[in-house]
Amino acid sequence: MFAAARDSAIPSLFHRARAERVLDEHGLDGLLAAQPVNVGYLSNYWGAGLGPGRDALPFALLPRNPGAAAALVLDAAELPLLASSGGTWMPSVVACRSSRGEETPAGQASRAGAELGPNELGWLALADQFGRDPAESAILGLAGAVRAAGLAHGVLGIDDWRLEKWLRAAGLAATRFVYAEHLCAAIRRIKSPAEIALLRTAAELNEIACLEAAQHVEEGSDWQVIENVYVAELAQRGGRGCRLATGPGGLPGLAVRRGEPTAIAALGHYRQYHGSVARTLVVGEPDGELLERHGALQRGWRAVAATLRPGATYREVAARCVAAIRAQGFAGFTRAVPRSIGLTPCDDPVTMTLRGPQRGELALEPGLVFEVELSYSELGWGSLQLSDTLLVTTHGCEPLTSMQTDLLILP
Repeated sequence: MFAAARDSAIPSLFHRARAERVLDEHGLDGLLAAQPVNVGYLSNYWGAGLGPGRDALPFALLPRNPGAAAALVLDAAELPLLASSGGTWMPSVVACRSSRGEETPAGQASRAGAELGPNELGWLALADQFGRDPAESAILGLAGAVRAAGLAHGVLGIDDWRLEKWLRAAGLAATRFVYAEHLCAAIRRIKSPAEIALLRTAAELNEIACLEAAQHVEEGSDWQVIENVYVAELAQRGGRGCRLATGPGGLPGLAVRRGEPTAIAALGHYRQYHGSVARTLVVGEPDGELLERHGALQRGWRAVAATLRPGATYREVAARCVAAIRAQGFAGFTRAVPRSIGLTPCDDPVTMTLRGPQRGELALEPGLVFEVELSYSELGWGSLQLSDTLLVTTHGCEPLTSMQTDLLILP
């Protein structure tokens, strides 16, 4: 059932020191992850089990004590993907029997005398490590991992309320469970150097693809066609497109109209980490009002971005952006939204209340990668948007996007 990961030298991407600090602050002995973003974050494994329709598989266990065995729990049928993706840094892997009747690596046929490829050899090696004896179910395997890590009497944070019921049924009667979805986000919010490198690449590739898509805009363009260009451009560079949005609800006239200010906002990811950027374009010669409003947006954002430092709260950043843009002559501007960015488009911790989602009083911290969405929409006129991605350092902010915010004027 249990085995060491294929290569113990595989690095972890997540911010271990941050995780330990958050766990200590909340008196937790470890984390149990069921949500795909948290399983992938903790284990550095992004397999088919983390895709749509694969509920409650895989799981990840991260003990607070670095000497206790972190564990990845997954369907035994997914072992070939684990092998071919490079494995996981976690020292324990728990395979469980498939609930869907798929063939497991232990049951795969092998042609006698055939020369096996590197992937096939990796599959067989990993299957041998598991002794061809998977756990009866994912929950029983996860409960076994908790016991093996010495946490059966510990306090564990969980990101899915169902875990407590399931693990109680699996015999963990003495374990205390604390809901910790927001704590997982609090850990993810500050990035490790390895994560920052991926986010830097994501920001660069996403912006290139966005600007390339913008060059295909012309009067009468259907936005789906423009989005298809963006997705293809990003894919050619190794990324994956999520969406290319315009305005609050799409094009006002269903197609691009000459002289109408049009927001173009791109969100994509590279190796799971997201890049986001937004600009404004217009087909034809812009009129004076558009130039004035866009210029105010541009100058106000640059003035604020140059002054941002650790400790500034999101509320302060938003207020400063609005004030700076209004001071430039755009009196009607009101919307500035800061948010972190990482494995999700918003990596900030959110708590649901009767008043809706609450993020609390978050502040800029070194290692935070964030954007500030500046947007304005007016019925009968059009939409403006500007967004860049920045990394908070100990002394200020480093742009990860180009900060080339000029109005995109197309023939």
